[in-house]
Amino acid sequence: MKRLLPVIAVLFATAISAQDLVEVSYGPSYKNQAYYRLSDDATTSLDNSSWDIAFTTYGNNVAGIHFNESAVTFGAEAALYLAPTNNFDDPINAGDLTDRLYNDEKSWDYGAFNSTRDINDPNDFGWGNLDAGTGDIIGSKVFVLRFKNGTFQKLQILSLTQGVYTLKHADLNGSNETTFTVDKANFQDSDFAFLALATGQTLPSIPHNWDLAFLRYAAPNDDGAGGVIQIMSSGVLSAPGVEVAQADNVVPSEVAFADYEDSLSTELDIIGSDWKFFNNVSWTLAADRAYFVKAPDGNVWKLVFVDFGGSATGNVVFSKELVVQTKVGEEAGAFGNVVLYPNPTSDDATLLFSAKTAGHAHVQVANLFGQNVWTGSCHATAGFNAAQLPLGHLPAGQYLVTAKLGTEVLAQKIVKQ
Repeated sequence: MKRLLPVIAVLFATAISAQDLVEVSYGPSYKNQAYYRLSDDATTSLDNSSWDIAFTTYGNNVAGIHFNESAVTFGAEAALYLAPTNNFDDPINAGDLTDRLYNDEKSWDYGAFNSTRDINDPNDFGWGNLDAGTGDIIGSKVFVLRFKNGTFQKLQILSLTQGVYTLKHADLNGSNETTFTVDKANFQDSDFAFLALATGQTLPSIPHNWDLAFLRYAAPNDDGAGGVIQIMSSGVLSAPGVEVAQADNVVPSEVAFADYEDSLSTELDIIGSDWKFFNNVSWTLAADRAYFVKAPDGNVWKLVFVDFGGSATGNVVFSKELVVQTKVGEEAGAFGNVVLYPNPTSDDATLLFSAKTAGHAHVQVANLFGQNVWTGSCHATAGFNAAQLPLGHLPAGQYLVTAKLGTEVLAQKIVKQ
């Protein structure tokens, strides 16, 4: 029997709460990565040296593989290279490695292992190519990883088949070859599987409902000669499904979200690392900048960075203010009772709602990256209404359904199986 879930979120913009001061830490010498949640300030930390590769575990058509670029202050950096051969059995000389690869910090869908892809070919994932007949991604390139201790290993992602990544790695001369598998199904509550190559073990999952990651990563900078140089930076990256807008040259306490709502972006480095500057003596923070962070649940927070301890402590202090709140209830002026079912669904779904007044209702379905995957509209009458949501063609994952009637907006997540 289908179970109806009469739960709905009504969004409204107003002065919701006073500012709170929050401290999140990279740890001394930036030894940790911290994954932070805005709703309750929960933070999960990982040691920089605890993992090497992160596999995306969400979505059927996502095969992003990220390299762990993080390093402590003045510590040895790990590095990822494209091998000079596509044959894993060929011996490799470390001196022949020239093509260093980096994560692009723009989308979690693609990491350093995807960086060689042809962006005009949807079947090219960089490390491998999609077989349209089977739906499998078959590895086509060989990579070399230089560990922080200076040793090298070659590796190849062999395939992504029915949600299972298979990879192998060995010494550069082919000895000590080992094969691992990582099954997306084991990480349904997480966005990534973090793998330590030395042990072949994955780390405990980071819950998928984090919003911001405080970590070190290689960021492109102007080298002063018309080129680009990658510099290790301590920054903040936003999670899948989180949108961020940056407000510059403002009075942070007075700036309003309404003026920046159209600037929201799903690019994960909008906050990035330039909210602070080193003046050769100490760190200075941008005093005329604020950030608006929209979480997947619709809540919008204003963040202003107020203190940074640098490598001595790794502590970051920022003010947090809820400026748009997702409220559960049935007090909205336009909408009455609401039901979204079935949820989860393996096919289409139906949005049932009662309207207190007639009007034109706009309905959208977006993925967790904020990208609209379906848009529709209907004329709502005063009373009972139904809107069909054609979700059957969408890949498995979480989606956000929003309906707008007048100035009222409904928002609710749905799971597509």
